[in-house]
Amino acid sequence: MARNNSTLIKPFVKWVGGKRQLLDDIYEYMPDDGYSTYYEPFLGGGALFLSEQPKKAIVNDGNEELINTYKVIQRNVSELIEALKVHKEKNNEDHFYEVREWDRKPGYEERSDVEKAARLIY
Repeated sequence: MARNNSTLIKPFVKWVGGKRQLLDDIYEYMPDDGYSTYYEPFLGGGALFLSEQPKKAIVNDGNEELINTYKVIQRNVSELIEALKVHKEKNNEDHFYEVREWDRKPGYEERSDVEKAARLIY
């Protein structure tokens, strides 16, 4: 399915409006001779971006939590993995609902970017 690379890197989240199932259809409208810069204004789960694996890209999304998560993966993936392990160890219905409520309670702004990214993935 990957057009430019032999390895398809899959999105780390399922996203509403995701393009994963549409990749072959989308490729029909992409230039055969390539491009110098890949632009993705609505990144979401990043199915097309991750499939293309462009050398130069400008990506965006209106969801700040999602963009934070991409940045954490890029810069602090080891810390993110450790935070996700904690969620895995504590994984049950009560923990899920507690984590889901974090952004609805005071103090969410003080949580680290890693904690916020782990929450989004969890």
